[in-house]
Amino acid sequence: MLLSHAYKKEINMQKVLTRGLLPLVLGATLLAGGCATREAAMMAQAAADAARMQAEQARSTADMALSAAQLAQQRSDQANGTAQQAQQTANSAQAAANNAQASAQNAATSAEQARADAIAADQRALAAERAQQQPTRTTRLARGERG
Repeated sequence: MLLSHAYKKEINMQKVLTRGLLPLVLGATLLAGGCATREAAMMAQAAADAARMQAEQARSTADMALSAAQLAQQRSDQANGTAQQAQQTANSAQAAANNAQASAQNAATSAEQARADAIAADQRALAAERAQQQPTRTTRLARGERG
């Protein structure tokens, strides 16, 4: 029986604490902290308004930064396209220069061959001219005769 009586005392103590002491502590806290005055509420509202304005300014700044970043991306894309076109033009110019160099080498080889052909033709013409300048014998010499 002692146990049941001690158990009942414990439950009663818990009821007192939860139903009586807890509201007393909360009330004392509110009383000690005081209620918010009208001025404090207005200050809190002003602070909230200022924070809202700063947030709107930050959003506006972020929107402007996003627009600037998009414009920069567009310009970067345009510059990239221009650079690719310039690279293609440079490649075409290099190919044309290579073709011109090969053509010049072929022309030099052809000129050298033409020069050699001209020299050979001049030598044949000179030999033919010399052959014509030598007197030909019209009379026949007999054996043992010298002419």
